[in-house]
Amino acid sequence: MELPCSPIKSRVVDLDVFKIGQPYPYKGKTMSDNPKNDFPDKQCGICSGLSSEEYASQKYGWEQDNTYFPAASGFLIVVRDFQPYGSRKLQLQQCPECSAYYLYRSDYEYLVNGSEDEEFLTRLSDEQAAEYLNRPTPES
Repeated sequence: MELPCSPIKSRVVDLDVFKIGQPYPYKGKTMSDNPKNDFPDKQCGICSGLSSEEYASQKYGWEQDNTYFPAASGFLIVVRDFQPYGSRKLQLQQCPECSAYYLYRSDYEYLVNGSEDEEFLTRLSDEQAAEYLNRPTPES
């Protein structure tokens, strides 16, 4: 099952379509209306739609309770994939507009009646991002 705005796939970003003040598919607001930005020094059109920590969860059979990341997360680009062959993801992602870094993690619990999936997206400081950038990546 593919989730909307799932940051797992690599993507080509058309930034001409994604401008601040333009409508985006997240609760009927524009990104400039989103009060969740905890980094006022980073007010690009993408990061202004994300808070410092995002959480999403999906549970099979309970679709009405599913939550998803804001649409802005779909524009982040995977810079490093630390578990490329694993079912649980650990990725360093970057905003193509302002170069801010985010850590994406996914986890799941397999149950007989369906799985429970969780996703975490955390804004990193420059120092935290440097630590991840200096980590060795798995060989292909």
